Amino acid sequence: MTDLGTLGGSRSQGEGINSSGQVVGSSATTGDAAFHAFLYSAGVMTDLGTLGGSRSSGLGINASGQVSGYSSTTGDAATHAFLYSAGVMTDLGALSGRRDSYGWDINDSGQVVGYSQGGYESAAFLYSGGVMSDLTTLLDGTTGNGWTLAYATGINDSGQIVATGYYRADGYRHALRLDPCLPTDLCTPAPPPSGVPDPGSTLLLFSIGLVGLRVGRKRRQ
Repeated sequence: MTDLGTLGGSRSQGEGINSSGQVVGSSATTGDAAFHAFLYSAGVMTDLGTLGGSRSSGLGINASGQVSGYSSTTGDAATHAFLYSAGVMTDLGALSGRRDSYGWDINDSGQVVGYSQGGYESAAFLYSGGVMSDLTTLLDGTTGNGWTLAYATGINDSGQIVATGYYRADGYRHALRLDPCLPTDLCTPAPPPSGVPDPGSTLLLFSIGLVGLRVGRKRRQ
């Protein structure tokens, strides 16, 4: 067991690790406050900084050492997902109509998944090719019919995504696997809604490949 230390504060927590043993997480920088995202590599914990605000956290890391996570923006006005690569933290923004976003995982292609939130409602997103898209709008017209995706928490190097969604017919929360639709698949290539990039050029449609256990009815707050 190796204690990774802190960024100068009293505590830290690890969130993700890649096959090279690089670790990401967050650490207090002074006392018990001012948590910043860190990258631990070759025995050194590095402060990744913020998007201008007071706090940040690293959540996912790929084989190249690129990091996904979230950070407060200038004046702590909002919390946005970020992609950290080659020493630069990039603000991924948030979905239209929502203030906050969180980047939960990243694959070796640099695609990031997470969720964007506004009020009490959240929407799963995929960031790919410089574009953040609402995953619900990328579902194919057959397996995706009737589903709303609230969270995306993992993506592998094949582009498969693990998500949580609600089926509008019963209101229950389900664990889901999203599989990219290839031209030879039987997915129905529904046209993208207005304002959404053509999936054929920048993103693929996704089919719901696995519906998991119903784990709770959606609550209105």
